[in-house]
Amino acid sequence: MTMASSNTPIPMDDGFNEYESAVKRQKSTTSKVWDEMTKLECENKNELKAQCNHCKTIFFAKSSSGTSHLRRHLNSCLKKVNKDITQYTIATQPSPEGVPSIKNYKFDADECRKAISTFLVCGKHSFRTVEEPGFRYMMRIASPNFKNISRYTAARDVLMYYAKERDRVKEELAKAPGLICLTSDNWNSEHTNDEYICVTAHWVDKDWKLQKRIIRFRALFPPYDGLNIADELVLCLSQWGIDKKIFSFTLDNAFYNDVMVSYLKNHFRANRAILCDGAFFQVRCCAHILNLIVKAGLELADDVVGKIRNGIRYIRKSGIRRKRFYDVADKSFHLNVTKKLRQDVCVRWNSNYLMLESSLYYKDVLDYWGQRDKDYQIFALSNEEWENVAILCKFLKVFYDVTCVFSGSNYPTANLYFRGVWKVHKVLLDTVKGPYSFLTPMVKQMQEKFNKYWAEYSLILSCAAILDPHFVETILSNLRLLFDEYVKKSKSTSSSLAGSSNVSDKNPIDSGLDEHNDSSADFGGYFDESDDYKRYLNESSTRSEKSQLDIYLEEPELELNSQIDVLDYWGKSSVRYNELSLLARDLLAISISTVASELAFSMGKKVITPLRSSLKPKTVQAVVCLDDWMRAKRFSAEIGCKKDDDDDDDDEDDDVSSIVF
Repeated sequence: MTMASSNTPIPMDDGFNEYESAVKRQKSTTSKVWDEMTKLECENKNELKAQCNHCKTIFFAKSSSGTSHLRRHLNSCLKKVNKDITQYTIATQPSPEGVPSIKNYKFDADECRKAISTFLVCGKHSFRTVEEPGFRYMMRIASPNFKNISRYTAARDVLMYYAKERDRVKEELAKAPGLICLTSDNWNSEHTNDEYICVTAHWVDKDWKLQKRIIRFRALFPPYDGLNIADELVLCLSQWGIDKKIFSFTLDNAFYNDVMVSYLKNHFRANRAILCDGAFFQVRCCAHILNLIVKAGLELADDVVGKIRNGIRYIRKSGIRRKRFYDVADKSFHLNVTKKLRQDVCVRWNSNYLMLESSLYYKDVLDYWGQRDKDYQIFALSNEEWENVAILCKFLKVFYDVTCVFSGSNYPTANLYFRGVWKVHKVLLDTVKGPYSFLTPMVKQMQEKFNKYWAEYSLILSCAAILDPHFVETILSNLRLLFDEYVKKSKSTSSSLAGSSNVSDKNPIDSGLDEHNDSSADFGGYFDESDDYKRYLNESSTRSEKSQLDIYLEEPELELNSQIDVLDYWGKSSVRYNELSLLARDLLAISISTVASELAFSMGKKVITPLRSSLKPKTVQAVVCLDDWMRAKRFSAEIGCKKDDDDDDDDEDDDVSSIVF
């Protein structure tokens, strides 16, 4: 199979250009002058005339002549004296005289249609919603000027909206000052049996803020192998114009990903668009590896876990029984019943931990229940078993906490990798030598998996750890190799990179650091870039033989537990370490898990439902990507609603921390 190239003709259904027809159709909308003009038929079909609805004057209105002369007439028409009362609204604040004032209101049909598209996308509503009587009644009350639209028009509006937002995101990627890191994963829709690929771009912008956008959510064509997926990715990166700006690719441990990465490396080598010959290109999903490690151990602890699982399932199965259980917990044991019993999911080990944690919280209630319900007694635990559950839960909490940290997508995680893996390694070593013999077989099983995947720490992520001022360890040769590449690139394009590496003057210092970090003075407190730059120039005369990396490594380390925003740190230090900050910007953009893509699949399940299984793949991509881009613009924060406490029991599996890897 040949790799896609820029010289290959791109088909219309390529996941990118197929949206152009919706934009072109939108451009052919009727001019608003026809709201006040009437088209007149002529004997000559090549001619068209228009009559003013106010003064009845007739004008020529050929399509080639445009409508500017008609608009000019309407602006000066003497008969147009009656203002449309529907274009006015009563102001909520009265005038100084105490009389309600009337203010001008202009109905904008385009903005109204855009708002409807936003409503459909954010709520994952069916396009048929716009044809429902209730929706049309609501719109008629809210805006009498609104003209009803069909589901086909609503779908076309969403595609047009996607195409416009896609161009804006493409411009953001083009303006990204550094390189772009990718995460990707595949998902199979149970309702359509289509195999989807999700590609998410991560980068640090000019204000040193971490950004992420879904740039691909597209159905694949069989066969679903590494070569076919590599073709899809090369095409995607070329369409977005970032095929020469890729730094790393985070993937899970599927075999086809190794084949895909091999072909991508060869492709990028041919275009000279890869650093250090691809030594740092592939990053394996740490959350996925952690999942494999813990599941290997939990298989040996299934007896006691199984009893808790079946007991909770028994209580939750009956609504009456569930209500009685929480009533007893509230009135007899005075527990906060807003925290519910959690049911685990077989493919999510972290849901096992949450289930054990909730069972420990309700331990006394479960024992009480076992003494009074004969059917539940087979699930009741002895005191020794409860003690083992408490020990197991404490042991698993380390893995759960590290998984939650690794799974973040709104903050840098590359610098946290080394410390997280070290914590896991240490708890395994300490536990196997500890006093709890029942854990020993499980821990040994987990150690085998750990050594299989993490016997050697990831080089690129270890380099990222060094660029966090908390951690300076012993892998400097690899970091220096990477830094030399950036020095060469900086010298060859010094004029363009100098502007991108500086922090924008409009970006205020993050005041949140001062609230959580009492020792901020240890690394300079507030940075004055001009003073910092002068000090750097003075020092450089005496340390000219040292690189910026050497100078940085001589800086005193911060305390391990000190609170610091690592992006904010490098934003403030970008003048002093202009070349090293370029490396830090790219390294810290690496996502060490594919959770960003996994979350998109959760969204995809809400878009592709049994009632919407006939949606075209291009429509699915438009809805999923638009929803993600709106979240990036903090749209959801403005309209989000607090979930009712009563919903907790039914929606527990939607917890982000329980994402399946």
